[in-house]
Amino acid sequence: MKLKPIIPCLILFNTSAYAQSLVDHKNGNNRVDNAPLERMVVTGTRTELAQSQSPVSIDVISGAQLQQVSHGTLASALNFIPGVVTKRNEKDGYTVQMQGFDGDHVLVLLDSQPLISPTGSSVDLDQISVLNIERIEVLRGAASVLYGSSAMGGVINVITRKQSQNSGKFRYQASSYTQNAIDSSDVAGLYQLDIKQNIMGWQGSVSAQKIDDPGFDYDENTFAQSAPSTDKSFVNLGLAKDFSDIHLALKTRYFSDEKIKLRYAIPGQAGDISYLSDVEQWQYDVNVSKSQVWKVNGRYLQHDETSGDSNGLRDAEITLAEIDSQYQWQLGSTALVSGLILHRDELYQIKQGSSPDVSGTIEVDDQSRDSVEAYTQASWLYGDHELVAGVRVQNDSDFGVHSAARLNGLFTLNNDKNDLWQLRVGAGQSYRVPTLKERFYVFDHSNLGYMVLGNDELDPETALSGNVELSYHGSVTRLFGANNTPNAYPRLSLRANIHYAKAQDFINTVTDVEASAQTGLLISRYENVDQTYMKGADLSLKLSWQKVDYQLSYSYLHATDGDDNYLADRPTHQIKSNLNWQLPFDINALAYVVYEANEHPSSTQTGVKKDNWLSVNVSVNQHINDQWQWNAGIDNLFDEHQDSDAIAQGLLDVRPLSSQRVFVGVSYQFY
Repeated sequence: MKLKPIIPCLILFNTSAYAQSLVDHKNGNNRVDNAPLERMVVTGTRTELAQSQSPVSIDVISGAQLQQVSHGTLASALNFIPGVVTKRNEKDGYTVQMQGFDGDHVLVLLDSQPLISPTGSSVDLDQISVLNIERIEVLRGAASVLYGSSAMGGVINVITRKQSQNSGKFRYQASSYTQNAIDSSDVAGLYQLDIKQNIMGWQGSVSAQKIDDPGFDYDENTFAQSAPSTDKSFVNLGLAKDFSDIHLALKTRYFSDEKIKLRYAIPGQAGDISYLSDVEQWQYDVNVSKSQVWKVNGRYLQHDETSGDSNGLRDAEITLAEIDSQYQWQLGSTALVSGLILHRDELYQIKQGSSPDVSGTIEVDDQSRDSVEAYTQASWLYGDHELVAGVRVQNDSDFGVHSAARLNGLFTLNNDKNDLWQLRVGAGQSYRVPTLKERFYVFDHSNLGYMVLGNDELDPETALSGNVELSYHGSVTRLFGANNTPNAYPRLSLRANIHYAKAQDFINTVTDVEASAQTGLLISRYENVDQTYMKGADLSLKLSWQKVDYQLSYSYLHATDGDDNYLADRPTHQIKSNLNWQLPFDINALAYVVYEANEHPSSTQTGVKKDNWLSVNVSVNQHINDQWQWNAGIDNLFDEHQDSDAIAQGLLDVRPLSSQRVFVGVSYQFY
C-alpha cells in the first residue's frame, strides 16, 4: 500500500487544526460552551433521540455541508462521510458501498421510506437533489430488522427540512471541467429556487433545481466521449398543517434527466451511436402523525425510462407503492416501537424494435411483487446503559415468510458527559429479496453473441453480522488527565469500530455452460452463489478547536468469497480527511481528501493499471450580509482520473471517471 501522496496533505491539515481558536462569531463573543449542542437522529431506532444516546452508531452530514461539497445531487456529497465508498455505474449514475456490501445491499431512504432503484436494488444518488435537505443520517451495518430487504450493508436516510418560517432563496453556480472540457466555452450551470410561505394556516413550500452539464472528454482525438452531457430538473411541492396534536403533510416530487454520450461510429453506416437516457419520475407522499406516538406514511412512485445505445433502446416502467405505519408504546419499563408495512413493486421492460414498423422484444413482462412486513423493537434502560432487541417478519408474495432478528447494546463506561466513553455492540441477521429484474430479466444481445437471463428460482440473500464500537467524546486535555482545566479544548471525538459479516446465497451472474453450448451464444444467468465473508475496521478522529473543525478517518476491508478469493471493486484501504476553517470576514474554507487503495481485479480483467487514487478538493464561501453569499472552489485539484485506454484493454484502473472542476456561485436570500 502506497500512502506517500497523501501524507503531505494530512500533515498540512493536522498542523492547521491547531492554529486558530473557535468563537461564536454570530453572537459576537468569544464564549464557547463546554458541551456542544447535540444532534437529534431517527435512523438507528426509528425514534427521535440524541445522537450520543443512539444504541446504533449514526453519522450525520448537515444540509449546509451538503451545499458545500455537492453540485446539486448526492453523487459526490457522500464522499464526505467516513467509510462510505461511492462508485459510478455503467449508466453513468452513482451508487454506494458500505462495509464491503455494494449498492444492491445498501438501502437509500427519503424521509425513512424507500426510493426507486432503476438498475435493480441500487438507488442512483445522482437522481436525488440536495435542495431542501436538512441532514443525511448514515447507519453502517445490518438494519433489516427496522428497514427490511436490502439493508444488509447499511442505510442512508435523507431527511428533508421542516418549514419553520417564511423564506425565499435563489442560487446560481457555474462550473467548468477545465483541462477536459469538450469545448473551451462549455460551462455547467446549477440553478436553485427555494420558497417557503405560510398560507391560511398551511405551511407551503416550493423548491426547484436545474442542472445543465456539458460533460467532459479526456481525449479530443477520439470519437467516444468520456462523460455524458446531462440536463436534470427537480421540483418539490409541499403542504403541511397541524390540527391540534395531529400533523398532516402532503408532498409531490418531480424529476427528469436527459443524458447523451457519444460512443462510436459504425464504418459504412450513416449516423453515430450514442448512449441515451431519458428519465421521468413522479413521487407522491402523504404523512399523518401524532408526535412521538404514531405515524402513517404513504408513498407512490412512478419511474419511466428510455435508455441504452441509440441502436438498441429499452423502455422501462417501474412502480413502487408503500404504506408504512408505526406506533410507539410503553409496556411497564419497556419502550416498544412496532410497525406494519404494505409494499408493492411493478416492472415492465421492452427492447424497442429496430424501426417503428418492427415490434419490440419484451424483456420483463408486467411482473410484480407484494409484501406485508411487521416489526417490533423493544428497549430496556439500566441506568446509563441500554439494550435493544428487535425482530421483523416479512410475508412475500413470491418467497413466503422470512424473518430477521438483531440485538444491540449501548454501555456508558463512565458518568462524565464532558469526558464520555461508550461501547456499542450489535449482532443479528439481515436479508435481501431478489429483485424483479434478477428474476425475470431477458437481456437479449444475440447479435453480439450473448444473453443475460433472469432466474425465477432465486433464493433471498441472507447474512449474519456483528460489530463492536468504542467511542470517546470529550477533549484532548481531559483525555490526558487535565480534568480541572476550565475550558477543555480542543474538543475531541474518537471512534473505533470492528465489523464482521458472513453472507449466504449472494446473487451473481454465472455462465450457463449447457445453454451456451446448445445455442452457440454466451448465456449468463442470475444464480445464488457460495458464501461471502466481509470483515474490517473503521477508525475516526474529530477535533474542534476554536475556529477549526478537523476530521480524519481510516477504513480497512477484507472481503472474500467461499474459496478465499478477493471480491472485486472494493478498496481494502480508505482514508478521508477534511478541514473546516472559519476565517475573518465571515469566510469559511473547506478542504477534504479522499484516498483509496488496493482494489482487486475481477475475473474478466487482464491486469492492473492502477489500484489507488487520491482526490483533493477545496472550497470557500462567504456571507457578505444577511442576503448575499458567494462560494468558489476546485474539485479533484490534481485531475486524478482513469485511463480510458487501460479500461478498453481490460485492465483494472480504480481511479474514478472524473475531472478537475472549477466552480463559482452566488446566492440571494430575498426574504
